[in-house]
Amino acid sequence: MSTRTRLSFDIKINREGRRITIHISDPGNLQADNLPLSTWGSAEVLANALHQTEGGTLMSTIPDDVIPVLELGAGTGIAGLSAAAIWHTTAVLTDLPPILPGIAANVALNRTLLAEYGGRAVCGSLDWRQPAVLVTGDGEDSASEQTKAHPSRYSHSKARLILAADTIYSEEHPELLCNVVMARMEPGPESRVLLCYPLRVGYLDFIRDLWETFEAVGLECSQEGRETIDASWDEDTPYEWCVWKWRSTD
Repeated sequence: MSTRTRLSFDIKINREGRRITIHISDPGNLQADNLPLSTWGSAEVLANALHQTEGGTLMSTIPDDVIPVLELGAGTGIAGLSAAAIWHTTAVLTDLPPILPGIAANVALNRTLLAEYGGRAVCGSLDWRQPAVLVTGDGEDSASEQTKAHPSRYSHSKARLILAADTIYSEEHPELLCNVVMARMEPGPESRVLLCYPLRVGYLDFIRDLWETFEAVGLECSQEGRETIDASWDEDTPYEWCVWKWRSTD
């Protein structure tokens, strides 16, 4: 998996090529599950694909008790921060507790940009093995305070759009991710799951399992695309992004 640290990312926000710049802080030595806090290639690909999806049109009428955007395994938060700006909404960026200081720092770095675009980001702790337990800060605290992660009105909320980038790299991930989606995805025709992952040979069986698992619980893929990342990442692996919704019963 290709990673980057200490970078700013130019993200496309419309089909005409307009861009915003998301700034990322130095993550230091933060890690969870033996993985360092870094920006993964899939996160940049997914962030740049957001404007191609129907996400913006699904943001117009969201009940107060529904999370507009929930990012799973957010890492440095590139995709969630981009979604908040592009769709002028609130994004809850979640990961395991050791990663939250890095997310909080990036929320702070991009607060002015988000405000300019009518967006807001909130940090949250979410363990996929306990998907019903979401603990968040209010998005305005300092990095040290965010790690305390106090409850908020989002704790028991479903999400209109769920984002997940580069979260499928072991045989247990398809079922875990599916369980989180089932626990947190808003019921109804307007909710979506947006995923992105590298098409590496070692991951293909896991990706196939994920598709089969999603389809078995009543989800269907409504949009997909394949991209490559720029040469500065020093790899030529293709990336796939896909959008899932509840299967129509009509």
